[in-house]
Amino acid sequence: MSEQQVKLDNWPFKEGEQAQLIWISSPFRYEKKIMIYAYFRSKGRTEKLLVDWGTLPALAIQYYYVDGDIKKSIPPGETKEIEITIYPNKVNTHEREWRIYGTNDKDISRSFIVKHGNRSYTLPLIEVVRSILAPNRFLLYRLFESHSFPQYFIEKYEFNKIHLDFSSLYHRKYTQSTFLYQLVWLLTNQDLRNVFENVAYKFIDTGILNFHWSFRQSITMKAIVKPNANGGTVLRVMSVKNKIIPYSEITFQHPELGQSEKSNEPKKYTLRTKKNLNSQQDELLLDEEIEGTTDDFDIIEMDNQEHEYIKPPKITKVRKGANKKREFEDENTKKRFINDEGKRSTADVGGNQIKRGLEQQSLVDIKIDGELGEFIKVIEVLQDFPEVHSINIIQGSLKEFSSTKRFVYLSDGVTERKYVIAEVSLFTDKVVSIIEVERENKALSTLMILLNKSDDKNYYYKLILANLIDNSGTWNKHQLNFQRMLYITLRHARKNKEYQAIRYREKISNFA
Repeated sequence: MSEQQVKLDNWPFKEGEQAQLIWISSPFRYEKKIMIYAYFRSKGRTEKLLVDWGTLPALAIQYYYVDGDIKKSIPPGETKEIEITIYPNKVNTHEREWRIYGTNDKDISRSFIVKHGNRSYTLPLIEVVRSILAPNRFLLYRLFESHSFPQYFIEKYEFNKIHLDFSSLYHRKYTQSTFLYQLVWLLTNQDLRNVFENVAYKFIDTGILNFHWSFRQSITMKAIVKPNANGGTVLRVMSVKNKIIPYSEITFQHPELGQSEKSNEPKKYTLRTKKNLNSQQDELLLDEEIEGTTDDFDIIEMDNQEHEYIKPPKITKVRKGANKKREFEDENTKKRFINDEGKRSTADVGGNQIKRGLEQQSLVDIKIDGELGEFIKVIEVLQDFPEVHSINIIQGSLKEFSSTKRFVYLSDGVTERKYVIAEVSLFTDKVVSIIEVERENKALSTLMILLNKSDDKNYYYKLILANLIDNSGTWNKHQLNFQRMLYITLRHARKNKEYQAIRYREKISNFA
């Protein structure tokens, strides 16, 4: 069986033709995703390709690519591997305007000039990002989100130990030791963390990825360099050495790491892939229009880069609860099929489906049946109260927030459980969000939260609903209190819509 290829779907060159990567653009927002342009040149022709930010680790400047396969690259001639130790007082920032060869496009070249012995090396800023600040896809995407870590984990520090309590939004595969060491190294070295967290502020404010070399520690790396008379240019960092984590133990919890217990019960449902006879099994196409990668697609993690630690800490999993492990099927097992057309994305796990799903709609445009339809009728009455300025509705499926948890489906194991969020804007300039989820005979209360207009509502909705799924249909009040959020839970009453609307108004008045 041939080795699997991962190809850029929009590759513009002929089969077998070598194209050199001559430029990687600054990242930018494009249709709610972070994207970059990759410029390739062959036979006097330069082509600009739009690719996901997550493709960055597989792209190496001045390397050659064939047939758009990013798993293989050919180094340019006259390169060598060297080891460089970067000292804080021997780094200068370099910035200049750059015209991309063969085009009319301009960009800003940002790099650091590193003194090593009697030589000077140009280290591109983008190489610092993917080797020091964000050496995996999780960190690459968090780089552009301010205050995002608390939605993925809670940090607890004890003597010589750090504990991380992960939410379901933190993908389980990132609990492997390699990723944990990278994360904890960043969290526990304050100078690194300050640089990382300040990147988001500047990018949100200006749309520019830039930072100063304010690392207080020396950093040693092995790199592929194209030499010149004075030193050379770093094309690719191969390893970062002598990294120090100032703790002897890392403990962590994750919702998917319960104690596994084998069960004689058959599977309730199983997921199977429909084979696409027109696609080759050994070829995957990268399509930038797809919103997010599949959970098992790891090609873009930096397997071509090594990270070495001085006395790496012990890692301990803390398991809670128990998971039944059903290993066989019977005639009652529901089978769900998915199509696999051989297309993938290097965007973040789940991509931007969350944000795309959380789109506001006018109340008059909403047509829903069942329990949520009754909720909408109550909201329509609430809209007529004088203190209510306007109401917008967000609706969707809990599957937007998890594809593996049982609670995202109704009892048949197939029908996706729906939710509705009513954003009630008051004349007091406050916004109260009322969150209703399909109950299906579950004792699930309505949740009301107070948000300011300046708050990132999507962030809080994503956090709240993901925690609801983790708790199998129970609001996570511990997490709500941790976020210092004003909230109320309201039990359902078997009364008419006018009575319930008055109850909502009374509760809302407590916030206002």
